[in-house]
Amino acid sequence: MEDREPELLLNNELLDGQHAEIFRCLDALAKAFDGAAAEVEPAIAALADALVTHLATEERIMDDALYPERARHRSAHELFMADFLQLRATLREDGPTPEAREWVLHRIPEWLRFHITVNDFPLGVYLARRIAKGIANRPATDGGRRPS
Repeated sequence: MEDREPELLLNNELLDGQHAEIFRCLDALAKAFDGAAAEVEPAIAALADALVTHLATEERIMDDALYPERARHRSAHELFMADFLQLRATLREDGPTPEAREWVLHRIPEWLRFHITVNDFPLGVYLARRIAKGIANRPATDGGRRPS
């Protein structure tokens, strides 16, 4: 991703690395659609693992930093994962249909690009400001309250 789409970089090594891994898994899944049907399940499983790991990491970071937009950001994750799980169920039931291919080639990459530019970029700015203030490695505090 770094060499293809620099506008998707947050300048956060962990999150940028995870985004790159998600795009690698997505590319592998797209290639699996052109191969044997048996290649699709392992490829979507790898993508699912990368997504779950990334979203959990991002949500932990947002919680630790008391990121003000974390509830909205988490909601975007939940909506996407509901769609993704529906895609995965469809693939299990019907195999790599043209509709599933459309999801893999267009809808998922479009959502990822939108989410990174609209949701993750402000998070990256917020985290960079915390680093600049020297508080990046300390959880934020708000008088003992930790709203979700």
